[in-house]
Amino acid sequence: MPGHIVIVATLDTKGEEVGYLRSLLQSHGCPVTIIDVGTLNPPAVPPDIDRETVAQRAQTTVEALHQARDRRISVETMIRGASVLVKELYEKGLLSGILSVGGGTGTHIGMGVMRSLPLGVPKLMVSTVASRDMSQLIGTKDIAVMHSVTDILGLNAVTRRILANAAAAAAGMAAAAGPVAPDKPLVGLTSFGFITEGAMRAKSTLESLGYDVAPFHANGTGGMAMEDLIDQGLISGVLDLALHEFADAMYGGYCGGIGPRRLEAAGERGIPQVIVPGGLDCIVLEFNSEETRPVSLKDRKVFWYDFRSGVRTSIEDVTRLARTIAGKLNKSTGPTKVVIPLRGWSEADCEGGPLNEPATNQAFIRELKSLLRKDIEIVEVDAHINEPEFARIVCSTLDDLMNLAGKRAVG
Repeated sequence: MPGHIVIVATLDTKGEEVGYLRSLLQSHGCPVTIIDVGTLNPPAVPPDIDRETVAQRAQTTVEALHQARDRRISVETMIRGASVLVKELYEKGLLSGILSVGGGTGTHIGMGVMRSLPLGVPKLMVSTVASRDMSQLIGTKDIAVMHSVTDILGLNAVTRRILANAAAAAAGMAAAAGPVAPDKPLVGLTSFGFITEGAMRAKSTLESLGYDVAPFHANGTGGMAMEDLIDQGLISGVLDLALHEFADAMYGGYCGGIGPRRLEAAGERGIPQVIVPGGLDCIVLEFNSEETRPVSLKDRKVFWYDFRSGVRTSIEDVTRLARTIAGKLNKSTGPTKVVIPLRGWSEADCEGGPLNEPATNQAFIRELKSLLRKDIEIVEVDAHINEPEFARIVCSTLDDLMNLAGKRAVG
């Protein structure tokens, strides 16, 4: 069955293209709702929801935006208002997918609105700036981006083909759209490259225990994506195997793009969580030789990897990390345990490994024990994070918490 497509665009500059997209989508049998988020010149095609309605949903008027004469305020206002509207349409069953087309400003608005919709709702942005770094615009959402190749300044042989592809893609996605609906309890599992073996063992073990597992690459965005899905109520339990993002965040490292709420959503919702200091032994930075190594880290042990290298965290670093992690876990309202592999926290932190410093790891453990709430148990395991025995213990620990919390049943 064709899905209902909502198009969000600035109709003063992209009206011709939006009108063409509407005709294409209708030829696929899709009902279409057009929302105008332009604020300057009159719309080139009539919208189904006009800009004044969008502004009103953001508690203002288009006239007030004109008087303010601040482009940034206008853009953020239209994002807020359109986000309210698309969520209303989604909740009423009048949005199966969302499509937008634009240049720099239009992409900022379109993807800003898309981020307000849940995971699983088809989202497609046709953009002139698709080749740029769009990580902040995508955030933690499942937004598909199509490069327009040419500028979007009316219709021509190239834009007609690109827009036809976009319409077909949006129609196809919307026809198959549906909510994320786990038929087993869904566990969020974090991982990153240096503990891949351990994460794979944990995933397999959890699946053998009857769980569905959603792995998240702890690369900054990945950890925050898990927090987002916890907030949406999709995840029933968490095995946070890789806290590496916190180490990178201290030094602006490769995986450091976390937000302030990392490691907080599970505690706020009260769902079971097991925390492991995976990757806190290293800071991953983009250098691959002694000549390019940061001067401030010249005295640190290094794990030469590829175009990135892992630098050993210091006692001062892990002490700060313990304080941060304890502060977040102490706010937890649900069952929480910390499980620590005593023989190393990554493939570089093993006996004879380039980052192996047991005394530094012990400093973290001591600090964490001194700060953590007494009801949050710390389990120390005489194994390496990538070993089968550690996977068995950490997964059985989470399974016990899930059983105690009654989370073995979906929902």
